[in-house]
Amino acid sequence: MWQRIQTLYLALATGLIVALYWCNLSSIVLEDGTLQYIAYTDKTVFTIWISLLTIFHVLALGGYKWRMKQFRVVIFTAIVCAAFQIWLVLYYFQTKGVEVISWTALFPLVAVILDVLAARNILLDEAIVFSANRLRSPRKKR
Repeated sequence: MWQRIQTLYLALATGLIVALYWCNLSSIVLEDGTLQYIAYTDKTVFTIWISLLTIFHVLALGGYKWRMKQFRVVIFTAIVCAAFQIWLVLYYFQTKGVEVISWTALFPLVAVILDVLAARNILLDEAIVFSANRLRSPRKKR
């Protein structure tokens, strides 16, 4: 499992998504000059997105024995992660400068990049296994 580079990419992407549970989404400057932090878990929609992405990443990590199923799960996870990033961008524009969005809002974008790299390496690994099996198979007589 850990001998393949795509597992490292998936583990890093999973770590980034799980880290969002403990990170702040934004901060607001109150009238008395203090900062109020808003966590991702303070908003139900973001908690649901993060939970779904965590589940999908764990499924992708656990599917290392079935490369093509793992590939499909990773691609689906990358699409969902990109949708979450778009949701965060829309949230940024809805705040209209009242909230200062944290740099951790870029974690899903980095996770998408890592997922795409993992999917690419899964396909390369599958191609290597396919070509090795083709060389080993007995040749048909004509």
